[in-house]
Amino acid sequence: MNITRRSVIVQGGVIGAGLLASGLPGMKAFAQIPPVPWRRSLQGLAWNDPIVATYRDAVRILQALPTTEKFNWVNLSEIHGSDAGVKYCPHGNWYFLPWHRAYTAMYERIVRHVTKNNDFAMPFWDWTANPYLPEVFTMQKTPDGKDNLLYVSSRTWPIKQPMPDNIVGPGVLNTILTATPYEVFGTTRPAGQNSLDPSWVITSTGTQGTLESTPHNQVHNNIGGFMPTWSSPRDPIFFMHHGNIDRIWATWNLRHVNSADRLWTDMQFTDNFYNVDGQFWSPKVSDLYVPEELGYTYGFRNYFKVAAASAKTLALNDKLTSVIAATATDAAIAGVTTVSTDNSKAATASAPLSLPIKIPAGALQDIVSQPPLPSGMDTMDFGAAQEQAASAPRVLAFLRDVEITSASTTSVHVFLGKNELKADTPVTDPHYVGSFAVLGHKGDHHGGGHHPLPSFVLDLTDAIQRVYGARGQTDGEAIDLQLVPVGAGAGKPGTVKPAKLEIAIVSA
Repeated sequence: MNITRRSVIVQGGVIGAGLLASGLPGMKAFAQIPPVPWRRSLQGLAWNDPIVATYRDAVRILQALPTTEKFNWVNLSEIHGSDAGVKYCPHGNWYFLPWHRAYTAMYERIVRHVTKNNDFAMPFWDWTANPYLPEVFTMQKTPDGKDNLLYVSSRTWPIKQPMPDNIVGPGVLNTILTATPYEVFGTTRPAGQNSLDPSWVITSTGTQGTLESTPHNQVHNNIGGFMPTWSSPRDPIFFMHHGNIDRIWATWNLRHVNSADRLWTDMQFTDNFYNVDGQFWSPKVSDLYVPEELGYTYGFRNYFKVAAASAKTLALNDKLTSVIAATATDAAIAGVTTVSTDNSKAATASAPLSLPIKIPAGALQDIVSQPPLPSGMDTMDFGAAQEQAASAPRVLAFLRDVEITSASTTSVHVFLGKNELKADTPVTDPHYVGSFAVLGHKGDHHGGGHHPLPSFVLDLTDAIQRVYGARGQTDGEAIDLQLVPVGAGAGKPGTVKPAKLEIAIVSA
């Protein structure tokens, strides 16, 4: 059976409440596995499973190589970055997903090469299905008495404590999988990008969406040790985490298209990666769309037909892209309303920050007057869900240039509507919107100096329906976005200070 761009739709694992699963509930799972190595979930894999054993052997082999060798474990990690700062790895821009797909695929090929196991595929840690650190990474010695090279003593996350539901749970995954367009899902282009100069790859002035700012950043920070640093690939669990991030992107592509902007598709990661012969591998973003063409699969064939996007959906996505790319800054666009407010105050755990912002009369009426929009997950009718979603405006909140102290131990909880907040206000509160964090890297993206302040985007549409729709929105009323920093990982929370809040209300 040949695997082609036309025949492949992505594939496997467990997302949310059984929405994307190795066995889809109520549906017949695909039994036929393509003839390329299959990336499997770590859940249920024994310490001596051939996949786990091969990865453990590869870590041992690569760690034992002389420091003069390209494939030495530390040398490979430094393609990402080191204590001196980043080298090639993008965060906070739209190259985040394709670069890490190529980086993980490079390791996967090297593992096959050094272990002679050509059936190996990098497993993934499905932290939604199993939010605890995978057991094969927490045992110091394997049951046969040997050192476990997958164990790293500097991790600080308790092995009996699950990752919080509000960063890896079904609700978060639903938000991620229904995000559109690509730059809301996969983080936006770096601000001001106007060329394919490779310096844009490590310019982290984009706006992070939920996928990067919530499960990606916060799982990194929570694990501790190497993981909140530029040296994070020195922890073997890095690739289990990024395998799951990659699987989520592949799953999102079941029903959404990637950006067609040539500033994204044509960017080449020149001399960033190696082939197994030690020569450079320099893929373009457009070479990295289909996992099977890179030598791995998540185990599922095309089962659901992806409905063609309607003209209304396409129009909405085009306007959202224009707003995100800031091409609408100086020109009015029909169906787009933007308001903003500057800020100079910081939120603390004991004194949350309230950001009231006045919305033009009538701008939210079409949102609060209808029930919350479906994701399409329950029925798998994604086309109908997208069409209904395009029939009402979308409301995006952009938090610009957010200064976060104690980044690796701070998660920011966001609430909508005037509410008496505390650090322990539960995420089950109906005012809760979501959370974000910045990856706790030290130094800037060029090795020292000032780190560019991150920006974040949150979709407020459902929260506005839930909070204001219940009582009716008053025309011209100010809505409040409230931020409260909470402790994450093994430390205490710092402070959070956004320079600006921008609200964009976009209609098809």
